[in-house]
Amino acid sequence: MNTIKDFKDNKTGNILAHAAIADGYVYGGSLVEGFQHENVPFFITAFAINNEKKIMIYGLSDEKYTTYKNSMMKTALKSMQDVRWNSIRDFIAPEDFLLQFAQALSMMQLTPVSEAVLPSFCGQNAQKAYESFMAEYDAAFQREASLGTPVKANNVLVRSFMRKYKGISQGGGRCTVFAGMDYNGIEYYSPMSSMMAVSPLLGLLGSAIKNKKAEKSSSVCGQGTACDAIDWGAKNKFLVVCPEEYENEAFADFIEFVQTFHMDNSLRQRYYELIGQRVQMRMQESIQFQQMAQASMQSLMANQQRLRQTLAENSAAMSNMIMDSWNQKMASDSRISVARSEATRGVNTYTNTYGQTVDVSVTADHVYQNQYGDVYGVSGNAPDQELLNKLNWTELHN
Repeated sequence: MNTIKDFKDNKTGNILAHAAIADGYVYGGSLVEGFQHENVPFFITAFAINNEKKIMIYGLSDEKYTTYKNSMMKTALKSMQDVRWNSIRDFIAPEDFLLQFAQALSMMQLTPVSEAVLPSFCGQNAQKAYESFMAEYDAAFQREASLGTPVKANNVLVRSFMRKYKGISQGGGRCTVFAGMDYNGIEYYSPMSSMMAVSPLLGLLGSAIKNKKAEKSSSVCGQGTACDAIDWGAKNKFLVVCPEEYENEAFADFIEFVQTFHMDNSLRQRYYELIGQRVQMRMQESIQFQQMAQASMQSLMANQQRLRQTLAENSAAMSNMIMDSWNQKMASDSRISVARSEATRGVNTYTNTYGQTVDVSVTADHVYQNQYGDVYGVSGNAPDQELLNKLNWTELHN
């Protein structure tokens, strides 16, 4: 049974994340500071390597991009401070996004073999994952409405999936790769404006240009339905690469890593605090642009504070659920192990009146303890109760 371990920053030694990993792996991580996207103030990586068997397990948190279907929105970005230009890119379908990730990390050309649901926290709690994702955007849409530019979402995709790939390493060995991610994407538009924001989480330049028609986008995410922009990315991404002969062992270790991986609570709280500060900065820019009243700003900041608190509480609850689920699994496995051990040895285990455990042959139909603590197993019918009283025997039950 793999145990949950602390993944620490290789440079600072600070705890970044927690996940189950087997003994025999060297493990660590890194914290990548700086806004990768307007709504991603930093992200973490975690790795575990079995040098003997050449197995590598990898985890990555929080990656997001924005695709602007309306070209006028890109023009508006030039008037803003500290825009994350590298987070603005063409939309990539989830399957292609995962393949790019897997090939980049494994350094191999890969061929997909099969697909399944990713058993991450989000994958096993799909409704909670959806609600958590939408909580951020619902609050953002409320801010947009307060700026006079209501925003609507016309397509949302929250999907946890994984794929198995085959490839050939640079040394010519046959390898197996499993990769998965907690994907999320949302298409949105403003019926009043095509320039409502860098992202609906920020609320900017809402009234710059009115009554623009939304561009074409997608019913799946990327094509079909009219929208102004798409936010897309992954809450978490995971990968394991191994020689083909260690596929079963590596896959088992990978699944337990995926099921238990989560960012440290204190770090996740700072994550949401930085997002809140970023939102306030953008709202200040918007207020200067629209000359909104200070009272409105205070109300918006209060709403953002409540959202940040809610997200932090949800994150802590998620971590607790992961740990509780893991502890219950370990307890269940322990009980199963005891039962298997008893069956193998041909005994049943009983607890005597002193609280000690004793093993008695499975052929015994009744087990008794005398006044001196000796334990006897009796096959067949139970002795007469009057005789038991005279002998001062007490029946034990397992």
